[in-house]
Amino acid sequence: VCFALIASLAVALTAVPVMAAYLIKPGDLPEGVGEDAEVEDENNLLQRAYTPILQWALRRKAATLLAAAIITVAGFGLIAFVPVNLFSAGGDRFINIRMTLPPGTPISETMAQVDAVESAVSPYSEVYVSTVGGAVEAFGAGGASQAPSGVNQATIFATLSESAPEDVSAILRRELGGVEGRRVNVAEVSPGPPQAGLDVRITGANYDDITEAARLLTRELRTLDGVENVASDVSEARDEIVVEVDPPRAAALGLDARQVALQVSQYIVGQRVADVTLNGETVAARIAGAGDIDGVEKARALMVSGPLGSAALGDVADVRVQPGPVAISRTDGSRSAGVTGDVTSDNAQAIGAEIQAKIDSLDFPPGVNVANGGVFSQITQGFQDIFIAMAVGVALVYLVMVATLGSLRNPFVIITSMPLALIGVMAALAITGRSLSLPAMMGALMLIGIVVANAIVLISFVEQLRGRGMSVHEALMRGGRVRLRPILMTAITTSIALVPLTIFTEDQEAGLIGADLATVVIGGLVSSTALTLIVVPVVYTLMNESLPALFRRRAAAGGGG
Repeated sequence: VCFALIASLAVALTAVPVMAAYLIKPGDLPEGVGEDAEVEDENNLLQRAYTPILQWALRRKAATLLAAAIITVAGFGLIAFVPVNLFSAGGDRFINIRMTLPPGTPISETMAQVDAVESAVSPYSEVYVSTVGGAVEAFGAGGASQAPSGVNQATIFATLSESAPEDVSAILRRELGGVEGRRVNVAEVSPGPPQAGLDVRITGANYDDITEAARLLTRELRTLDGVENVASDVSEARDEIVVEVDPPRAAALGLDARQVALQVSQYIVGQRVADVTLNGETVAARIAGAGDIDGVEKARALMVSGPLGSAALGDVADVRVQPGPVAISRTDGSRSAGVTGDVTSDNAQAIGAEIQAKIDSLDFPPGVNVANGGVFSQITQGFQDIFIAMAVGVALVYLVMVATLGSLRNPFVIITSMPLALIGVMAALAITGRSLSLPAMMGALMLIGIVVANAIVLISFVEQLRGRGMSVHEALMRGGRVRLRPILMTAITTSIALVPLTIFTEDQEAGLIGADLATVVIGGLVSSTALTLIVVPVVYTLMNESLPALFRRRAAAGGGG
């Protein structure tokens, strides 16, 4: 955009005058068109409609500013009716199904369950990819769909047909649910940049407390509307053999717990004893482990040896079977657990607030910390970056205008047109039902440069008229009439150029990101243009006539006293 504006400026200053010199002939324009003082003599329909409105506003400055303030506040209030999301849904529809069977399920059973899921999906999709085991990125837009790593898990990623019902996710959840031992998560995804879902991290020192908190939070979040497929990575466990060494009995053999563990490891995975060179290649020589330890009794029968003798493992340690976690995760060095899910509501920000309220209302064990992340943290970070960019943009625009206009007051008058654009932004999103998304915020950022252009066109000409000796009121009336047409032309042509982006919302390339951006820019241009022609002249009068006169009266009263 920056380079395009620079190029358009160069064209406007060079090519356009040359083309005008060749194409415009004497008599094509009315007499005196090049003289600004005479142009306002034209009294077209727009000028006849605009003049009494401007006169009324300049006579009733307090009422005008109060009305503008009320409208601005009401515009901000529309945020309650506008969904807030990272990216809006649109374009082709995809569905992602994650199936999890109990740990240890043979791959033959997993494949049979995958066939059952595919049979349920096939009426709504002609193209789908099923993945069992290793991680792989699924095809299509909407981000990579990561398959799980165990053979007891599978992912089915499908492109939905045009005839698929809107509630296809809920239909598939009902059809695929109810099978004992099989957990199926169904989520509809949209094309475009990937975005996270629900991701709550639970950390603490005591893993039992973490597990209790994760299960409590999982149970509570499943009751919320707009959140589906809520699960925790501590909700599953698999049996494992636990060896708890008895130090006194191990010491009787001259061993400690570490040495016992090392010998047990050698039985299971073997031991590397030497490197052998065969045919010019170095090969590690390893003593194979037992390889057939498939029960706790065999594990207890393993022999461990020390300087003071030998004994069965069961004689020096407590060997038992107990459930253990499928995965162990850490966050910043602390044991942690995660609660994940899919956000199905269009208003992710509202869902995030509900989840945070639910977290705040729960009584977690001492020492357990809960952090709400995922798409909600992405929204916060993304919008924070946009707000910082807006603040920097406004500051730079103000400094450029101060350097160009040689005044501190007039750039401030021009800056007052920016909040007026937000009225149309929120109104356009509320009327069209679109989300206040990251592309929409980018559109609001673009409005900073577009909106001030109209105010600059008006105020710069008013300053020229005042330099010719006109009063503030007369300069505003004549300047407004003269600049009315170019200001409207700028706003209308920009809006018309963006209309296609708002129409082709079903097309993946044209509408996914561009629809929100175009809607925001058009709405902001409409409100800012209409109010700039009315409010900015009133603010200009206050800054250049009313306030200076007030200060002069106070100075005179102080000097007379």
